[in-house]
Amino acid sequence: MWVSIPSWEFDLPLCVRSGQVFRWQQNGERWIGLADAHMLVVLPTGNRWWLESPTSDEPLRLLRHLFRLEVDLKAIQQQLIRRDARWAEWVHRLPGLRLMRWLSAEECLFSFLCTPANNIPRITGMIERLCAHYGEPIATQNGTTYHAFPTAERLAHAEEATLRQLGFGYRAKHLIAAAKALQERKAGWLESLRHLPYWEAKKELMQLPGVGAKVADCVLLFGLDNPLAVPVDTHMWQAVCQWLIPELRGKTLTDTTYRKVVEWFHERFGELSGWAHQYVFTAHLMGGTGDA
Repeated sequence: MWVSIPSWEFDLPLCVRSGQVFRWQQNGERWIGLADAHMLVVLPTGNRWWLESPTSDEPLRLLRHLFRLEVDLKAIQQQLIRRDARWAEWVHRLPGLRLMRWLSAEECLFSFLCTPANNIPRITGMIERLCAHYGEPIATQNGTTYHAFPTAERLAHAEEATLRQLGFGYRAKHLIAAAKALQERKAGWLESLRHLPYWEAKKELMQLPGVGAKVADCVLLFGLDNPLAVPVDTHMWQAVCQWLIPELRGKTLTDTTYRKVVEWFHERFGELSGWAHQYVFTAHLMGGTGDA
């Protein structure tokens, strides 16, 4: 199906390369995106885009969900600049950047468990191998079979040695332990966290094996729609010290300094903290090495 999307409203390559998702790949002029058990094929051509999905009768609905197309991007950008003029530079550099939203909080959790001390190309490869090994096939195109993200039940029964062979290293045990911990909780526990206040939901998430403050914030922001989450990794810490909070220069990222960064964003941006974070993070990422 063809849809009209103004080019200034949405830059798909920028969004999917900004560390928010890991299952998008370019194939010629087309982009193929995988989310949970769905596949979306997008051909962006100016203001007219072609969409199709072998797993859904509503590809536009998938696109709207994943990229929050219901949100007026210009209005968000204007509010960010109004609350702190420094954001004008990053909005100008990244005009089509949108805050993304995952289909599955569970997939978001396990994916970001792969990110500590890692970089985006390696994370992408790890998740591809994980899906190929444990996920169900959902579509075949041009001789390539695409897979759904594996369920927590499948991952709970995975062998650590197998995951290590797939390149997960020490993260293998965290992935399995977190999957088992989810299985032990009541059905719907993870989704229920979207109804808790930010700090309470974050504390709950950090009870899971391998989940630190940064992974918890990623799950809250991208998987559970919590706009107050501010993930702070190496890129974000460097950007904050260099561009935003000079008094943190020379200090290390600890629980205390991490909280100071989050509270700084909350004081200035409130419910737009997650959006504000993504512009700063992406600006630093695009000028750096891609480390997550």
